[in-house]
Amino acid sequence: MPSPTSKKYTKAKIGVFWDVKECPIPNGLDPASISKNIKSALAKKGYLGEITITPYCNKNQFPDGPDDFESAGMKLKPAGDESQRYKTMSYDICFWSIFDREKKYTNLMVISGDNMDFLYPLESFKKRNPVNILLAQPEKGPRWCRKCRKPLEDLVAESGEWFWESLAAGGDSITKAQREELLGNKEVEDGNTDCC
Repeated sequence: MPSPTSKKYTKAKIGVFWDVKECPIPNGLDPASISKNIKSALAKKGYLGEITITPYCNKNQFPDGPDDFESAGMKLKPAGDESQRYKTMSYDICFWSIFDREKKYTNLMVISGDNMDFLYPLESFKKRNPVNILLAQPEKGPRWCRKCRKPLEDLVAESGEWFWESLAAGGDSITKAQREELLGNKEVEDGNTDCC
């Protein structure tokens, strides 16, 4: 797995695909601060390339429209229920991987309530492209068991996963110790590792 500070990826373009419904804007923040904080968190890990953030949510979540997102440099994509958001995000990730990338190397971040939903598209993308996969998911998100997450974790760049709450605040990625503790606690809570 390449290091996030590898010269190939340091200045590579970064596509961020954010499910706002499943990873809502925390209290006290707004789209502009979220954009700034995501960029700051990525820069701390050595990702300095151009960042495009595409948020997805249903129209009722923001009845005043997309103005706050657009003024923050993001183009809000309306996407209704969970199934529609997943399909729209997956399509846009594929479209971006084919047409929007300017260089051979790239970084792709998915911010979702359950990143396991994107396992197949991410595996397909990784097989065909030199890419760093970056993820963010709520700390209390589903499917944090070792068995479920193994295929996903094999795709993720080193130090390339955040709790959404930390990323939204510009914080650090999940450490190996935090991941192990969370996976261990989840196994104890669930009583087994067959949650998939």
